[in-house]
Amino acid sequence: MDDRDRRMAQNEALFREVNERVNDVAGALRDDATFEYLCECSNTDCTFRVPLTRGEYEGVRGDPTQFIVLPDHFLPEIETVVMQNDRYSIVRKTGEAGEYAAKLDPRSR
Repeated sequence: MDDRDRRMAQNEALFREVNERVNDVAGALRDDATFEYLCECSNTDCTFRVPLTRGEYEGVRGDPTQFIVLPDHFLPEIETVVMQNDRYSIVRKTGEAGEYAAKLDPRSR
């Protein structure tokens, strides 16, 4: 994996870490409500939010190589779209980027 791909994976992992804290707070509130999670794309300047229920968020977290991004915020050279709707896409890191993303997963530590 080259340095650019590594940086992109690190950026996405950072957004995932923040979303884990959002999810912790959401869990203390209501399971059926919609919460604002960060777009987990690799763009460090991205400040967009993705409205998700805790169930939707937890569904993505079942695979440490998956991330939640806004539609069209994915990079086909290092990830594939697993699912897409009008609010968000679920992308899966592939190859070395996927292996690296799994290593950075806070739930795998």
